[in-house]
Amino acid sequence: AGVFACLIVAIVIAAMFMTAEYRRGLIRVTLAASPRRGRVLAAKALVAAAVMFVAGLVAVIIAVLGGIAVVHSQFGYVYPVTTLTAVRVVAGTALLIAVVAVLAVALGAILRRTAAAVTVGIVAVVLPYVIGIGSVLPIGAAQWLLRVSPAAGFAIEQSIPAYHQVSSSYAPAFGYYPLAPWAGFAALCGWVALACALAAVLIRRRDA
Repeated sequence: AGVFACLIVAIVIAAMFMTAEYRRGLIRVTLAASPRRGRVLAAKALVAAAVMFVAGLVAVIIAVLGGIAVVHSQFGYVYPVTTLTAVRVVAGTALLIAVVAVLAVALGAILRRTAAAVTVGIVAVVLPYVIGIGSVLPIGAAQWLLRVSPAAGFAIEQSIPAYHQVSSSYAPAFGYYPLAPWAGFAALCGWVALACALAAVLIRRRDA
């Protein structure tokens, strides 16, 4: 649940990396100082990704360690995972936040409006996930949505294995994803790459 809050904050802040300059007219100063517009976009995306990765990593580590301590204090059971799985979930979640921040920077460059960029970012990333796990759609449609939308990146958090010999409802609502963790993350990165490519073309062709 905390990842949703982090993602929304990351989308808002990262989108403003671009839109704030357009709103105040400062983009002309930036592009005059650095005429290579693609480099400006890349620099903003890199800074947003780095900041959000560090902030997300710290937040996830605190949440995981604190959550485990709380569960143990209440005599609860924490499903055991391997060290590599734990590292992948923690670092992967931070990467998820960082990559979504890059998407927000690209959307800011494409749309030039904070409200529009934030809305599209949330609709593209968060809404498909909520629909996919919310039992709104049939299981097949929900799995398809989590394969082809940017919400596929949430698969990086999966830590519970699905066993082929066990007959069970391996549905998104129960924390299972149709793609493997890194495959889902790659699908998200593909969407981000497309958005960055479109943003690079538009920032070069349009007037500041």
